[in-house]
Amino acid sequence: MTPEAKSKLSNTIRALRTRLLADLKNSSESTFQFATAVSKASLSAAERVKRKRIEDWIAEQVRTQAGNKKKRSDADFRRDLEKQAAYTLLNRMVILRLMEGMGLRKSKVATGGWNSNVYKDFRQLAQALVQDDESEGLAFLLQMIFEELAVDMPGLYGPAGAAELIPVPPATLRAVIEAFDDPELESCWSDDMTLGWIYQYWNDPEREALDKKINDGGKIEPHEIASKTQMFTERYMVDWLLQNSLGPMWLAMCKKHGWTPDVESTGTLELLEQRRIDWRAKRDAGTVALTDLMPLHNDMERRWAYYLPQPIPDDAVEFAPDSVRDLKILDPAVGSGHFLVVAFDLLYALYEEESKHRNDSFSPRPCNQGRGAGGEGYNPDHFTPKAITERILEHNLHGIDLDPRAVQIAAAALWMKAQLRCPEAQPTQLNLVASNLGIASLPDNDPALVELRKTIEAETGIPAKLTNQIIDALRGADHLGSLLKVDKAIE
Repeated sequence: MTPEAKSKLSNTIRALRTRLLADLKNSSESTFQFATAVSKASLSAAERVKRKRIEDWIAEQVRTQAGNKKKRSDADFRRDLEKQAAYTLLNRMVILRLMEGMGLRKSKVATGGWNSNVYKDFRQLAQALVQDDESEGLAFLLQMIFEELAVDMPGLYGPAGAAELIPVPPATLRAVIEAFDDPELESCWSDDMTLGWIYQYWNDPEREALDKKINDGGKIEPHEIASKTQMFTERYMVDWLLQNSLGPMWLAMCKKHGWTPDVESTGTLELLEQRRIDWRAKRDAGTVALTDLMPLHNDMERRWAYYLPQPIPDDAVEFAPDSVRDLKILDPAVGSGHFLVVAFDLLYALYEEESKHRNDSFSPRPCNQGRGAGGEGYNPDHFTPKAITERILEHNLHGIDLDPRAVQIAAAALWMKAQLRCPEAQPTQLNLVASNLGIASLPDNDPALVELRKTIEAETGIPAKLTNQIIDALRGADHLGSLLKVDKAIE
């Protein structure tokens, strides 16, 4: 992504946020006439049903804040629903545009929109839909694409609950598609980091408003914490942290097994260190700018560019995992998932290198399934592109976030990364969760908790008293996320 494209992307997302929130609020109010009693509103039968679903959803949100001193209004929750509909539409179009830009979808619709060949063909085949639809059939075509994508990305493209009831005006859909089709943004649609920047740019206005609130002496409410803490980590920081955690762990594993890591056998570590010395000298002499990055010449150099050479302690070797297959990486504030996306590439390269080392020293013996890669029982089937991709997603990578939007985006980012590496991979799960349990202010006699206690006792025999203890320990999950300590209560 070029600096110019990055600046353009920031302005584009801010402008789209403003427009989406305004348009969806207006369309919601005009369609469902919330200011008018249902009996007096001029609504169709379908609109009455949808309005009731929205009002039931709002009533549920109001009920869950029974224990809060400062309560939010029906209008507040309606704005939340409109915002959910807005960012769902934006994120779906962003992912679709990225998939097209990365070559994961050959039939392009987000690219070109009404001028795309796919839409033009659809227009010819479904002329009745085009004539009777204000979006000229494009909204229908996109919905079919979204339903197809929901098979692999249900969190983002699957049912969105009550947010699906908020009507999207055709002019609003056109604004999103045309904004993303701007030629100045072209370099964004093949960049792993685009999702992270979009996530931050969408949240920037809320964070800036909260900063002002704090400066004016205000207090951050629990439901505002996610917006305040969402900051994108620059790529070089991600590389530095991962290379200096995974890096020494891999070197310890190699020492444990008696392997010479490729980064040492090729002399890459020594070359990088010498080049750093030369680069610092050029900076000191003023022949290169302080902001210029040192050139890197191949993938191995990129994977180790920020690694700081250090002695590997004996205990690190002793307790090193037997295999990369056994590693587990947790991002406790996963955001858009870019830490895990970068970790995927690092892990994939280490899997390939481990396979090479094990194959070089392989002696045919029965595979020991209970020992990761298996030591003497090396199984080549564990190191095919499909097996590696699935193992990384199902076992190596984990993430938690306060914000369910973040988990949607992170899941989509990892799925795209996996598809680029191995389209045949079919992971059975992604270890990504949002901690918004929604129980912080529920009273003990809340119908949902009463039902939960009865069900758990009936199905497991665990007494209601113990269930209450665990629920109490989890009440801070919405705003504490992975900082929440529930170990003692569970034990």
